[in-house]
Amino acid sequence: MRISAIKQALSDVVEITSEDGPVFFIRCAFLVSVQPELLVSGAEFNEEQTEEILNAGLIFAVERKAEEYLARCEQCRAGLEKKLLNKGFQKHFVRVALDYLEQRNLLDDKRFAFSWVRSHTVSKPQGRTRLLAELCSRGISSSDAKFALDEFFLQKNEQELCKRAYEKALRNGKSGEKLIKYMIDSGFSYKMIQMAQDDCTES
Repeated sequence: MRISAIKQALSDVVEITSEDGPVFFIRCAFLVSVQPELLVSGAEFNEEQTEEILNAGLIFAVERKAEEYLARCEQCRAGLEKKLLNKGFQKHFVRVALDYLEQRNLLDDKRFAFSWVRSHTVSKPQGRTRLLAELCSRGISSSDAKFALDEFFLQKNEQELCKRAYEKALRNGKSGEKLIKYMIDSGFSYKMIQMAQDDCTES
């Protein structure tokens, strides 16, 4: 490949026009052995170097697509990786791009987990054990999930969530063993359920 024109787009991103015609962008951070200073107009590269430069362009394309998803809402790494793979991007390129986004703190599973729990419990109050299982099922590591839940329960009282869940279940017509089973399935301990039952009886 021979570069016929090159233009700086961002601090670490350049626009390359090859002699064969294609115009593409690369992030220099994605280059492995090709030195960024070698990317000048008129420079020629062998087959191996050309592949590396083109791969850097493909990784940058993955990064841009990932940033589109992140601009809409918080994402977890596993979920974002799945979306990108479904778009047809190669797994290796996806992993390199997501590693880069994590380094820049644009992708953070702990932050996603906290955000998910906070929004989820507004309409569906659940206990710690159920929330932990839900997060892990979404590809969040147990350590990141536990960290997010610890942060969340510093701000929210789990017993209050239990009472909300209990009241909601009553409104939906649950009672007796079905009610208890529903509450346990929602992640609350039997002790918490009894306390919620006592509170509702008193009120």
